[in-house]
Amino acid sequence: MRYESFVFFSFILGAILLRSPALLYSVLNYDESMYLLMGAEFARGHMPYTTVCDLKPFGLFALATPFTMLPVDPVIAARIGASVIVGLTAWMLSRVAALLFPDGRRAIGIVAGLGYLIFSLADGGMAFQGEIFQNACAVLALLLVLRPVVRGERPGMALMAGVGLILGIAIQIKQSVIFDMLAFLAGYFILTTPTFRDVTANLRASLKPLIMLGVMALVPTIGVILLYAITGNADAWFAANVEAHRVFYGITRPISWDAGFRAMSEQAPIWIGTVVAAVSARWLTVDGREKRAVLFLTIWIVAVILCQIFLRIASDHYFLQFLPPLCLLTGLALGRGLLIHLPRRRARAAFLAVLGGITVYAVAKHPLMHSIYIVKDRLAGDAWAGDTPRRVAADLKPLLQPDDKLYVVGFQPAIYFLTGAESPTRFSFTGLPNFDYPGRDGCPWVDPAVEMQRILDSRPRFIVVEDGIFYREMREDVRRMLDRNLEYNYRKVKFYDQHPVHHEYPFERFVMNGGAPVDLYEWTDTPDPAPAAALQE
Repeated sequence: MRYESFVFFSFILGAILLRSPALLYSVLNYDESMYLLMGAEFARGHMPYTTVCDLKPFGLFALATPFTMLPVDPVIAARIGASVIVGLTAWMLSRVAALLFPDGRRAIGIVAGLGYLIFSLADGGMAFQGEIFQNACAVLALLLVLRPVVRGERPGMALMAGVGLILGIAIQIKQSVIFDMLAFLAGYFILTTPTFRDVTANLRASLKPLIMLGVMALVPTIGVILLYAITGNADAWFAANVEAHRVFYGITRPISWDAGFRAMSEQAPIWIGTVVAAVSARWLTVDGREKRAVLFLTIWIVAVILCQIFLRIASDHYFLQFLPPLCLLTGLALGRGLLIHLPRRRARAAFLAVLGGITVYAVAKHPLMHSIYIVKDRLAGDAWAGDTPRRVAADLKPLLQPDDKLYVVGFQPAIYFLTGAESPTRFSFTGLPNFDYPGRDGCPWVDPAVEMQRILDSRPRFIVVEDGIFYREMREDVRRMLDRNLEYNYRKVKFYDQHPVHHEYPFERFVMNGGAPVDLYEWTDTPDPAPAAALQE
């Protein structure tokens, strides 16, 4: 018991420590900015999708809401909360490993959990990502079902009802957990059916518990739909959860094979470990049940591959869903293939420390080096060095009046949240409706030119324009409207340049808009020119 408590708290503290560089930035992935922005709206009594557009499930915003209500900095609180969940998941994986591959020394489980901690640093995993919470629910459900299964018992109705509810909550966090559930269904029969002759009898005996699980998995989604229907917002829920997904993940969209390959390359060591475990299963396993466990984990990986093909766009953070099965199989390869042959505990601990340290540096070299430079500048007096949204918010928050509007063009919607300013548009994700996928934003589509004119007619006091891909690729007529208005009705009061370390050691390989340069404009009819003069100084 004392050892288990030590392992539990070590995973939690290890996750917080390893992921601490994430505390330096208000924006790592712009999706998480929308979670917090929507959470803040929810905390004010506005149902998700009714005041701000997005296509993520209700559960993600519900998770973000408590962090926006805390008296401490919500961004930091959310990042620490995500780190605790990563640590809990790593510990649960160590327990799952002990059930699938009994090992008195816990070598397989420790490697699996440590692998999860380390590789959560890659593929955008340091942010408050939906996959982090989805994985936690999936691994918890698996752990609960495995406990009676490995004892040769059949999971009871109450247990399956609880597991179904957990997986139903996961669906409301990210629908892609359905592919995990399909793998679990296959794994359940693989692990509980020693021979083909037992399939029919096992199916009959398991039917009622599995139906109970399936019914309970629908309860959270049905509850959310009823909530929107009762409050008269069923159309908002449909636009965000059905129509937007049909548009964004349409079958005519090509599969982003190159993006998927780049995301997989960030996880290369555990993919190699997985292949080694699968190929060497004959020698690494001790009986038929463990061989079936390897088959189940392989099917789980195949299910997630099918999920990525179904989603098509291969965003880097989507690949965090691979981590649980990859880490379990890598744990088997290293635990049984190497660590078990080290006779002394100190030798095993020293080996893991060296291997873990090398892997952390290989996986997170850029954010670690980046953090050293940024912390140095902040200790030298530049309070928000490298973090553009924080710098903008620090300047604007003291100047904004209750009725002032702020308009942000680009991938830094966190500025709305950090300043507390009112957005002049529901399309806060980029500041305009999506140009390429009408309806993708999660609310009824509006032509971008019409929305831009409406925004400009509302005369926002400040406009922030990110010097990035969104502004450069904006439809020409819409950009001309914005540029002309900025030229005649606004004055540029400040330019926030990008910190050089973003080029030398990019904090994130694929998505990192928290350090992008921006221009700040102020409406020229402002009665008092002093604020603009103060910003220029």
